[in-house]
Amino acid sequence: MISGRRAAREAALVILFAMDAGRVHDVDEALRTFTAALAGDDEVLHLLYADDDSPFDAKRVARARRFLEPSGPESHWTFVERLVRGVSDHLRVIDDLIGKSSLNWKVPRMNRVDRNILRQAAYELAFEPEVPGRATLNEAIELAKRYGTEDSGKFVNGILDRIAQELERV
Repeated sequence: MISGRRAAREAALVILFAMDAGRVHDVDEALRTFTAALAGDDEVLHLLYADDDSPFDAKRVARARRFLEPSGPESHWTFVERLVRGVSDHLRVIDDLIGKSSLNWKVPRMNRVDRNILRQAAYELAFEPEVPGRATLNEAIELAKRYGTEDSGKFVNGILDRIAQELERV
């Protein structure tokens, strides 16, 4: 079953990916666009939060929707906003951190999915001290395995491990 933080990280990844692809440039616009897209589209939520090849699960979709509502007792939307705004506000610092920790890869040449997973996790490691470093690494690796290439999990793990060591978050 999906956790609230996992749902928030996946939502933030989708938003960051759209911004990185140049589809949306403004953070507020990106957040509004994502919220509007989810407002009544259960299929999008199913595709985001279902296990691979699983049939439509109305309970899982309802749970994900509760996590991503801007308000409510189970909402994790503030975490989505913190991730998206934090990456956007600190993009240069984050990309420098990733670039220094990446062997043989320049940040702009990285796969867009991997790059945005790395940005999100590097932001958490550098600017969200209340989030356990190990949780950030584990979640980023899982996102990379799910949305990236066959080698994304190892790639993301290697870079984030160096970042976590440099920031003393391990």
